[in-house]
Amino acid sequence: MNFTILSLVLWGISALLAGFICLFLCFMLYLHYIHQRNAHLPGPPRSSFILGNIPDYWKWQKTTGKTTAEFVMEQQFKYGPIFMMTLFHQAVVYFCDPTYIRQVFINNHRFLRKPSFYYFKMGFIFGERGMGYGLITDTDKISWRKTRRIMNPAFHRKCLKDFMTNFNDVSNRFLIRMGKVVDDVDEKFVNMVEEFSKVTFEAIGQVSFNVNTNTIEDPESPFLFAIRQYLHGVQANFDIPVSAAILGIFQFELFQSASQRVQIDAARYLRKFAIDCISKRVMDIDEKKDVPNDLLSLLIRDGSLTMEEIIDEFITIFIAGGETTANSLAFTLYEILTNTHVEEKLLSEIKEVLGEREEVGFEDLAKLKYTGQVVEESLRKHPIAVGVPARVLGKEITVGGYQIPRGNVVNTNSLLLALNPNIWKDPEVFDPERFNDPASIPNLSMIHFPFSIGPRNCIGQTFARFESKVMLAKLFQKFQFKLLPNQTDRMFGRMTMTPRDSVMCEVSRRA
Repeated sequence: MNFTILSLVLWGISALLAGFICLFLCFMLYLHYIHQRNAHLPGPPRSSFILGNIPDYWKWQKTTGKTTAEFVMEQQFKYGPIFMMTLFHQAVVYFCDPTYIRQVFINNHRFLRKPSFYYFKMGFIFGERGMGYGLITDTDKISWRKTRRIMNPAFHRKCLKDFMTNFNDVSNRFLIRMGKVVDDVDEKFVNMVEEFSKVTFEAIGQVSFNVNTNTIEDPESPFLFAIRQYLHGVQANFDIPVSAAILGIFQFELFQSASQRVQIDAARYLRKFAIDCISKRVMDIDEKKDVPNDLLSLLIRDGSLTMEEIIDEFITIFIAGGETTANSLAFTLYEILTNTHVEEKLLSEIKEVLGEREEVGFEDLAKLKYTGQVVEESLRKHPIAVGVPARVLGKEITVGGYQIPRGNVVNTNSLLLALNPNIWKDPEVFDPERFNDPASIPNLSMIHFPFSIGPRNCIGQTFARFESKVMLAKLFQKFQFKLLPNQTDRMFGRMTMTPRDSVMCEVSRRA
């Protein structure tokens, strides 16, 4: 009897081992197939049969401390406007020429879809649902199109005009915060990436959901802590080259590290925060109370979205809108402070347009032309969302004489064009005058797309530009900043790009 049981156990182990070996060999054959069908494309040689070019990046990153986007940019200068890299099992083809970008992402957009391998890692961290299938992470075109249609009215230019009061009110609270920094003898300097995060998340909360996150006034805000930990979790998921489904194993506490547990808890906190806000609004609507005509009311009143879907959009808008704008403002502040002529011209315009007024009106936005150019030049030189627009190609196409196989990921990168001297004169120079007459810039939409490109571009891009103008005008009207020594504009890659040195400043009131 014992011999029979032992035989069955050994047989079972042998079968599992044989199955594993068979799966491994099949995967090796699949990798060989991927390599062979893309062998005609230029690009760096693989250092690993299984991981492809990933070890090359790891080695480069350890040596230089730079980001993935900068690694990709180096390959462009070596291999030209079309090149391919292998990342684990996926062939990724990059395009760095405006003609090719138009052909792929505009003319052939109907054959493109978002790769779930990447975007599900943003929506689920270690198996925990955060952004879920929100507007950014939804890879299904039909459901995305439905949600985008519902949300579009909240981001229309006419609608944003009504939000100027919110922008001013939130900025005023931020000015009070900056005043406390100046008056606090123990707070000699300030991390402006963190400070901008506080105000941009509060702006999103007030404008889109009429929710006070208390991120500006509360230095220990649990909401802001949860957002940051969630973003760390997204990056940690990106750093592990397996699918989001496999990462679900970390739902079991046995496999969790301390940091993973914190990041999973952050996703749970954000969804609980969202449920509380949404449930209260649903109750107010059911009781026929007067409620704001904001994005949250639009999502609820449409009636076609489930509670889980509304929560996904709630968290997505917060993370996408707050994080990107905060990082962009921080880079912009750095560039203003390191280019004194830019600061002087900016201050002159603010004084000319606003005078002694402290409120920025909607009609002032068009008059703050140079301020807008400063924001746009910062978006050019320091694109925040450099990972978009990665798409999976649904059919084989020919670009620049190269056949791009179906199933490959096609990608471009704002940084690839922003720092290309063949496209921009002296690309490393911060020059807002480039955008004095945008209509005169050839192929502008194909060489400058800080909010992505094609039909799935960012729904909040006008929102971000309005908010940035208001905030910069009010901030520089009242305060002056001085960078601490050794501050640079080097980037740190998270889900988005952020200043590595945090733009540490001394703050004082403007005389």
